[in-house]
Amino acid sequence: MKYISFSKKFPTFILSSVLTFLFIYNFAAAQTDSNLIIGEFKVTKVVDGDTFRFDKLDGSARLQFLDTEETFKDENASQKVDELRKNWDKYYNTLKDSSKYPVKADSPFGYDSWQWAKEFMKDVDYVRLEKDDLVREKDIFNRWLAYMIVIKNGKEINYNIEAVKQGISPYFNKYGNSKRFHNEFVEAQNYAKENKLGIWNDTTQKYPDYEDRLKWWNFRATQLEDFDKYHKENKYHFNISETDEYKRLENYVGQEVIVFGSIGELLRNRFPYLMTIPVTKEDRFEIVIFEEHAGILDEINLDDITENYVYIMGKLEKRKNRYQIILRDKNQIWMDKD
Repeated sequence: MKYISFSKKFPTFILSSVLTFLFIYNFAAAQTDSNLIIGEFKVTKVVDGDTFRFDKLDGSARLQFLDTEETFKDENASQKVDELRKNWDKYYNTLKDSSKYPVKADSPFGYDSWQWAKEFMKDVDYVRLEKDDLVREKDIFNRWLAYMIVIKNGKEINYNIEAVKQGISPYFNKYGNSKRFHNEFVEAQNYAKENKLGIWNDTTQKYPDYEDRLKWWNFRATQLEDFDKYHKENKYHFNISETDEYKRLENYVGQEVIVFGSIGELLRNRFPYLMTIPVTKEDRFEIVIFEEHAGILDEINLDDITENYVYIMGKLEKRKNRYQIILRDKNQIWMDKD
C-alpha cells in the first residue's frame, strides 16, 4: 500500500484546514455516546427544511424536534408559491375553519425554509447523524430520526438547534421533549422569538398560529412525561409509541391491560369501526368498535381523543397479527386533562 505524504501533495494552509476539521469533528464525536452515533454520511438531497437524504444510509432522515412548514417540491414550485403569496392569509384561514387544531399545508415560508436549508448546506458535504436516545431510531415511515451535526467555518453546529434559533422551525416536541438538548432548544426558540426571526416575524407569510401549536405540543409532551412518572414501572401499562413496549404485548394477550398511544386514524366506513395507533410502518394497534357500541363515538370528544395521547383499557386480543382491544364502554378510553 502506498501512503500519500500530505506535506508534499497539499499546500500548508490546506493541510492545516484538513487537520483542524478532523480534530474538531473527531473530538466532538468523542463527546457523544458511541451508541447514539448513526454514522457519517454524504448529503445527497435536501428534501425540505427538516428532511434529508444521504449516500449509503438506508432511507431518508427526519431531523428530530424540527417541523418546517410544508412546501411544493415539483419543478413549478416557485411559481405555485408566488401565487400562494397573493392570498395566503385567506387560504390558510379557509383550511383552519375545518379543524379545532392547527393544520398543515403548503405555505410560502415552507418554500423559503427549504431554500434556507439548501443555502445552509451548500458548502457541507459530510455530516454526522446522531440519535436522541436508544428507544426509537426510526419513525412510522421508516425514516431515521436524527440530529444532523455539520462543520461550518471550522465550527461544529447542530443543524436542528440552529434551525430553531434562526426561526426556520419551532421546537417541535409534539412527540416528547428532546432528552439530550431540551434546554438548548428552548433557548434557541427564545432567541428567535426575541429577535423576531423567521416564523416569529409578523411580516413572514407562515402559519399564523404558532402559539396554539406550542401549547398543543407542550401538552402532549407533558402527557408523555406523566406516563413515565406515574405508570412506566407498571407491567400492565404499555407506551406503544416505543417499539420495545409494543413487542412486550406478546406476553399479555388475554389479560387486562392499559395501552397508551396516539391515534393515527379513525376508520368508520363500515363495521367494525377501527381507531388505529401506528407503531411502525408495518405495525398498528387497533381499537375495535362493533355496531352495537357505535354510540360510544358520540359520547367522547373525538377531536381531543384523536389529536392527543390516550389511554385504552381492556382485554388484550390478537387478530391477524394485530393487537387490539374491543371498546364496549366510553370509560375504557380517556386522556389526561390540561
